[in-house]
Amino acid sequence: MKNTYKGRIVESGQDHPSKKHGPWIELFSESVSQIFTLPPSIEPQALSQGQLVTIRTDDQDQVISVQPIGKKTQSWDPLSDTLRWRRSVGKKSRMIKLRQRQEILTAVRNFLYDMDYLEVETPLLVKGTCPDSHIESIPTGSTSTDSAGYLVTSTEYQIKRLMVGGFEKVFTLTKNFRAHDRGRYHASEFTMIEWARAYGNLDEIEKDAEGFIKKAFVALYPRNNYLEYQGERIDIMQSTWERITVRDAFEKYLGVTGLKDFSLETLLQSSKNANIQVPENFLTDQHLVLSFLLDQLQPHLGRTTPTFLQEWPAFMVSSGELSLTDPTVSERSELYICGIEIADGFPFLTDAEQQRNLFQRERDRRKNSGQRDVTLDHRYIQALEQGIPPGAGMALGIDRLVMVLTQSETISEVQAFDWDET
Repeated sequence: MKNTYKGRIVESGQDHPSKKHGPWIELFSESVSQIFTLPPSIEPQALSQGQLVTIRTDDQDQVISVQPIGKKTQSWDPLSDTLRWRRSVGKKSRMIKLRQRQEILTAVRNFLYDMDYLEVETPLLVKGTCPDSHIESIPTGSTSTDSAGYLVTSTEYQIKRLMVGGFEKVFTLTKNFRAHDRGRYHASEFTMIEWARAYGNLDEIEKDAEGFIKKAFVALYPRNNYLEYQGERIDIMQSTWERITVRDAFEKYLGVTGLKDFSLETLLQSSKNANIQVPENFLTDQHLVLSFLLDQLQPHLGRTTPTFLQEWPAFMVSSGELSLTDPTVSERSELYICGIEIADGFPFLTDAEQQRNLFQRERDRRKNSGQRDVTLDHRYIQALEQGIPPGAGMALGIDRLVMVLTQSETISEVQAFDWDET
């Protein structure tokens, strides 16, 4: 049977060790990476690296002809886009990982569709934004009244407005933007899925996350129960994932006890009792002390099975409900896999006045730390004043999930374009 191959010549030479003697070329495309030995009738000098060609072979897969496609490559650069996505990163190329990314996204979407969720498209450009002091929005820089605003940091407010309007199960899968976010697990532009249930609870939201992550894992590894990642063997398919509170996790992994109220004094004393030395420049800031302890805790989470970290200190949350049994904590849940935060969720805050006060608290923090003030999403506050049903939601970083499931080291390995490649 005769075959036809189309692709780019990426290498050539004489007497390839895996082939019989003679000149050879290596052809790359999305569907093929193959060495071809050239017959005497084809002059290898007539072919150049980087050239797009059509190769025809006989029923023994021996080359019959090599025909150029289009014009000859002007300047061959193997570090350019010609091989950018085909070069191996670890054990796989980015081309393979982008295919796996699509499988993951398809599995996630299909799970939520089957659960009767409605996928909605929400604005990327918004007039008001999140005031949280640990999040920096990206202003558009436009002075025009019809486009001045911010790139969206999250679709939480839009989803909750839809809940006010009567929608009960909604999700978005879209780009989000945050300034100064660059690193192994961070990018200023990233993909996030956010979903919410009106009249639902946080336990149901956690089960949604378990469900679609397991479905995505099976799509990639249909015969496996365990994910091998960074030297760990993580039981993804375990029937129920681990749940642990912040207090219990501090005690279990760091030996920090006695956190009755998460006040600055209590945090410092409990850290001292556990022989943990808090950096001197953190000693006057409750947020910095807790963030320091969380940094010590995080690597321990989700090492054998994915872990939901629950019941967070109330001062760390600006739009979630406080616990009915302990006002020092908020009903917040973060998902960790192999020490990496994957998702963050909480029940709806339904009290408009409390939300307004929490927003003002964050604006005050921004002012005190010298951060830029931001315009609030006043339509979100107005929607809460109309009455939002009880419910819960969660946001999950798609880039991080794909990174973990494809056994990659950085999120840039699973993105089509990293910032430095734009």
